[in-house]
Amino acid sequence: MKPMNIIVSAGPTQEPIDPVRFLTNHSTGTMGYAVAEAARDAGHNVILVTGPTQLRQPRGLDVIEVTTAREMHRAVLSRFRKSNCVIMAAAVSDFRPVHYYTRKIKRTGAARTLKLVRNPDILSLLGQQKRDKVLVGFCMETSALIANARNKMKTKNMDLIVANKIGVKKNAFGSGPTSVHIIGPAQQMAPLKAMSKRKIARILLEKIEHIWYKNEVN
Repeated sequence: MKPMNIIVSAGPTQEPIDPVRFLTNHSTGTMGYAVAEAARDAGHNVILVTGPTQLRQPRGLDVIEVTTAREMHRAVLSRFRKSNCVIMAAAVSDFRPVHYYTRKIKRTGAARTLKLVRNPDILSLLGQQKRDKVLVGFCMETSALIANARNKMKTKNMDLIVANKIGVKKNAFGSGPTSVHIIGPAQQMAPLKAMSKRKIARILLEKIEHIWYKNEVN
């Protein structure tokens, strides 16, 4: 079978406030890197668009380093046309500060109010343009996990979504085992419990391949 051209996004984004501070999240990039490596090991052509992480860059694929959500947006969208599949595993910041302070904000003086503006919704933009491509997203929620994941999948025109609940232990982040639900095209669910992210990545890739090669045959 002909290999796919796959874009994987991974890690957090960072939205600068001043030269020493930024807005970010707890993402380590572990899941996205595992997915990129699984796709590479299966013989596909992979581009990894990664936010700042402490992980070693995988060999045998193209790596594009970005920092902000807007940089990730440009990197993914500019390569989207030549791709067969995009897997948005990155935890992209929904908001960024309206104003960037070129000098460090000092503790002295009056308290400041940090005003925020929305970042581009990369998944929504991809969903509007996807045509025959396979689009995969991730969903992290503190409540109503499945309902929120299904709604996100429908509104953003995804083929698959990986739903992950954030509990007190925050085991959705980092390199340890985690539990997810993979929701497919017909809203069917595959619950995966206490599983390594590498194994989850391989199972997810198998589902992506099934969708892509089935569509190619048809």
